[in-house]
Amino acid sequence: MRNETESDNKRTGRPRSENSKDAILSTVRTQLLKEGYARLTVEGVAKKAAVSKATIYRWWRTKGELVLEAAGNDISIGEVPDTGNSFADLDAAISQLIETFSRRLASIVIFAAITTASEDKVMAEIFRDRFVYPWRKSAAEALDRAKARGDLTFDDTQFLLDVIVGTVFQRTLVVKEPIAVGLKEKLLRVVFDSRQIEGIGDRRELVDRWPADPLLAIHGLRQPDSG
Repeated sequence: MRNETESDNKRTGRPRSENSKDAILSTVRTQLLKEGYARLTVEGVAKKAAVSKATIYRWWRTKGELVLEAAGNDISIGEVPDTGNSFADLDAAISQLIETFSRRLASIVIFAAITTASEDKVMAEIFRDRFVYPWRKSAAEALDRAKARGDLTFDDTQFLLDVIVGTVFQRTLVVKEPIAVGLKEKLLRVVFDSRQIEGIGDRRELVDRWPADPLLAIHGLRQPDSG
C-alpha cells in the first residue's frame, strides 16, 4: 500500500525538488524583507525551508545568486518600448527605473548586488547581464532614436543615460528618505528642453497619453475638452 501511494504521488503531485525549490525561494523573500541581505544566511534559509545546505548549493552557487532568483520578478526592470515617440519612450524608461527601484524587496537586493560586487562576482555578473544590460541597451537605443529625430540636442547619449540612472539610484536607494515624487518630470526636463517637448510628435497624442503629467502643463499642453 505504501509503495502504491508513493507511486501515485509521483504521478499526480509536483516533484519533490520543485516543492523544495519553491520553499527555499519563498523563505529567501520573507527573510530579506524581515532581516535584510547582510543578515540572511544559507544556513538560516535551509533551516526555515526544511532542506539541507547541500540542496541549496546544488541549485545556486552563491547566496547572491540565490537571492537574485528569489527576487527576480521584483528587480526585473524590463525593456524600454519603441512607441515611435521620443517623449513616450523616455517617459516609459524613467518610469520603469523609478517603479523598480522603489519596490522594497528590489531596493534591498539591488543595493546588495552593487555594494557586494567585489565580494560576490557571480551575483554582480548575473545582476548586470540579466537585469541591467537589457534595460540599459533598450534605453540607449531610445535616446539614440530621439537624437536621430532631432529631439535631443545633447550629443553624448550614454552620459545622459548615466545621469538618469544615477539620479534615480540616488533618490530612491541612497538617500535616507526616498524622493520619487516629481522625479520623472524633472528628469524629462533634463533630457528635453521646452521647445523640443512641444515639437515631439503630435501634441494632441501627447496630451491624450499623459493628461495628468505636470510636465505637460508646464509646457502649455492641456487636456483636450471633453465632448
